[in-house]
Amino acid sequence: MDPIYQQLAGLLERKERLAFAVLVETKGSTPQKCGAKAIFLPDGRILGTLGGGCLEAETRQKALRAIETGESFSFRAVLDDDFGWDDGLICGGSVQTFVQPDPGQSKVWQALLAEPSKRQRRVLATITTGDHVGKRALFTDKELIVADDLPADLLSELSSQCVKILAEPEPEPLSLTLQPSSLSVYFEPILPHPVLVVCGGGHIGCAVGKIAAWSGFDVVAVDDRASFANKDRFPDAKQIIVDDPAKVMKDFPVDADTYICIVTRGHKHDAVILKEVIHKPAAYIGMIGSKRKVRTVMDGFINEGIATAEDFRRIRTPMGVAIHSLTVEEIAVSVLAELIAVRRNAQNYVSLSVTNQLADKSALPSSESSGGARCPA
Repeated sequence: MDPIYQQLAGLLERKERLAFAVLVETKGSTPQKCGAKAIFLPDGRILGTLGGGCLEAETRQKALRAIETGESFSFRAVLDDDFGWDDGLICGGSVQTFVQPDPGQSKVWQALLAEPSKRQRRVLATITTGDHVGKRALFTDKELIVADDLPADLLSELSSQCVKILAEPEPEPLSLTLQPSSLSVYFEPILPHPVLVVCGGGHIGCAVGKIAAWSGFDVVAVDDRASFANKDRFPDAKQIIVDDPAKVMKDFPVDADTYICIVTRGHKHDAVILKEVIHKPAAYIGMIGSKRKVRTVMDGFINEGIATAEDFRRIRTPMGVAIHSLTVEEIAVSVLAELIAVRRNAQNYVSLSVTNQLADKSALPSSESSGGARCPA
């Protein structure tokens, strides 16, 4: 969920005057995409961004007027020579912006921020034109959670659209015109952040945890040493667990939204953790290490019947993408790049992982693989 909703809730609770703006539709090249948000305050402050430049300046002027009039509205801007001559924002695209002064202490806002631990996939529907402009409803794919005062037939129509939206694995925000009502509605998927479990609070684990939190992951840091698993080292972590990582991962709730990075203080510790998670349905399982370490762990698992060479194909080790990283911070960026690539289903990036190569060699007849199966350090 966009952090700006937390800021909005705080401002509304303090009864501060404001206007809330969101890009409900974008076409072509634009400085921000559909779903970008900003809060405009009478003293000139702007929280969030619509992309800066002339678009944000124009919206700010309209938003400050709206605070005085109390009227919600939508407006379209074409980002061409006429619009962007003064600051160079000539993208060539167009945007539809919805502006609402004083969204109020709606039941919908309260429900939106409540019980994040449920990790529900939801859709926030906002009516942007017509008699019900500015009213909202919050849905899951199975039910209405809460809504402003809206007719039953309209709620049913909104619910049907939300079911379709949540049927997509990675739904995007969009605006639709409902028929026969001709109301324009902005649908924003509210999806739980993926969970990244960082097993190990050393230098790399700490750096990965910080960048991951900034990149939209809910970070869980695990280490058996309190001096390594704490708020000083993981200031933005959602959860910090001081316990044996292997023990924790044995019972940790892992699903297709879970990412696991194993970066403990030694390959024996890493292997014990990997044993607990290798068959779990995580989106990503990565382990730090050299080619020699990977081969050693892989051979051990195969000999002990813990896993097969094919099982290792889904393990990313060494972790990261090939950017010639050297420092701790660069390695963390490399790892995060791979996590994001997996999350966004990116193709054709160059992974550092050697597990596919080793699995291929393990599949060769013994006469072909002898002498060449082991990778150099």
